[in-house]
Amino acid sequence: MIVKLVQIGNSKGVRLPKSLIERHDLSGDLELVDTDDGLLIKPLAESRSGWDEAFIKANMEDGQDDDFSDFLSVTEDFDNEEWEW
Repeated sequence: MIVKLVQIGNSKGVRLPKSLIERHDLSGDLELVDTDDGLLIKPLAESRSGWDEAFIKANMEDGQDDDFSDFLSVTEDFDNEEWEW
């Protein structure tokens, strides 16, 4: 696919065809990566994306199968009282 570099204000840019934008689910901010082969445009990864899966995987690799459900039953009196500053 050939596209032209076009003037956009004091900068230059490339217009992406709608079909590519939809195919790659592009919207909002994009990440531009400079590679040896050229430029790579990709969706910006969401902050903390994949952290839940990584935590579960790390916990399982550690040989532990804790689901931390025992922490849900822990309560402290100060949680039920009004705080004073």
